[in-house]
Amino acid sequence: MITMRKTSRNKTRRQRAKATPPHVTLLIAAWNSYGRGIIEGVWQYAQQHGPWLLDMDPSEPDENAELPVGLNSDGVIASVHTQPLAAKLRAAKIPVVNVSGSRLEGVDFPRVTSDAEAVMRMAVAHLREKGLANIAFCGEPHRPFIDFWTDAYRGVMNQAGLDPILYQPSRKLGPRPDEEQRRNDHRRWIESLPKPVGVIGWATSICRQIAMNCETSGIKVPEEVAIISLETEDLLGRVVHPPLSGVDIPVEKIGYEAARQLDRLLRGKAATPSEIHLPPLGVTTRQSTDLVACDDPHIQQALRFIRDHAHEGLDVRAVLKAVPMARRTLERRFRELLGRSPADEIRRVKIEKVRGLLHSTNMPIPEIAEACGFDYVEHMIPIFKKHHGFTPSAYRRHRMKPR
Repeated sequence: MITMRKTSRNKTRRQRAKATPPHVTLLIAAWNSYGRGIIEGVWQYAQQHGPWLLDMDPSEPDENAELPVGLNSDGVIASVHTQPLAAKLRAAKIPVVNVSGSRLEGVDFPRVTSDAEAVMRMAVAHLREKGLANIAFCGEPHRPFIDFWTDAYRGVMNQAGLDPILYQPSRKLGPRPDEEQRRNDHRRWIESLPKPVGVIGWATSICRQIAMNCETSGIKVPEEVAIISLETEDLLGRVVHPPLSGVDIPVEKIGYEAARQLDRLLRGKAATPSEIHLPPLGVTTRQSTDLVACDDPHIQQALRFIRDHAHEGLDVRAVLKAVPMARRTLERRFRELLGRSPADEIRRVKIEKVRGLLHSTNMPIPEIAEACGFDYVEHMIPIFKKHHGFTPSAYRRHRMKPR
């Protein structure tokens, strides 16, 4: 936690802040949706409670963030990935809020970030729901500031009683491989994995490489390798074959809450609490994990039929017409393979479509209910709340505009 020191320098800043908008520096890389979302959340807070003067260099990569020459800010929101950057921020003696997922030893700036273990748990659960027993994680060992994702993966896999399968660079790779060498090494690793397998990538860029390596190697996605990212990058995740599933991290809320904490510091108050970990919102499911790993072609056909037609007001009788088999057999095989009934699966698919439309559109909730196969919006609301802990309207508010 940072305590404002009562020095003449800080008094001058507070006096200046009363006359002019606070000058806030953002040391946040904007090369992916994660960083851009945090910046968007900061901007939302500044619009509602400012104005603030925001200064940033969106081109800087994560690990190379540096204080601007001649820094004259009232406060900083930063992804503090390295000890040298932390030391420079401490030396500047201005309020700092950290939005990095990495916890550095001896760095005690107030921190707002995602709940890494909850994010990883959601990704693992998503792949296990598909019937996958092999679940691997692809991080980037040469970038130690993301090791917290590896730690979260190990912890979740151990809790689930599953053996971790981690990407480890080949010894032949060398200390400073170029991008082509890294891609080739990823392909080696993907080819060596037991199939079928689910692969979790820490970022969409990594997952895109995995998908392209699978295509080069003739490996089917998602039938042999299902891929999910620990972020939902709408553009880059969609413009690859197949489109990538991802965990929805509330990046705008992280930025908004970080700005709120910085505002407290600028006013001479303490950040409360000093550590905030925000849970994920759900999974955006796309083709890269659109499978159920089972050897029963009738159940595969039933699942595909439910996926394609659940929004049409589907019931179990319609499934049995499309996939002729005894209802008791259908019920039993669903329970054995998925741990839920065909009716539960229909509801789950419908509710996930509701969540997707809440996430990506401004459609009125009654129209969403109709589009997803619910006869009455009053029927959809309690089912959605049971699955996600919020009513649809509260979920939309909770995701988009933190208060």
